[in-house]
Amino acid sequence: MPETGNIQKLELINYKNEAGKELLGLGIELADDPNGGIQVRVIMDPQVISGVTVTPLQQKGCCG
Repeated sequence: MPETGNIQKLELINYKNEAGKELLGLGIELADDPNGGIQVRVIMDPQVISGVTVTPLQQKGCCG
């Protein structure tokens, strides 16, 4: 993902380790794509998240 000034970061799951420090388990970053649309980066801790699946949204009747 190219570095841009318009990145939004969302933390979805946080947890505390054994030392009590809060860590990110799952998050996403969203940025405008210069070619149109939105770029998405998924950030995950493999000790917390076993996998991520991306499923395209299919909307019926949207396109002619």
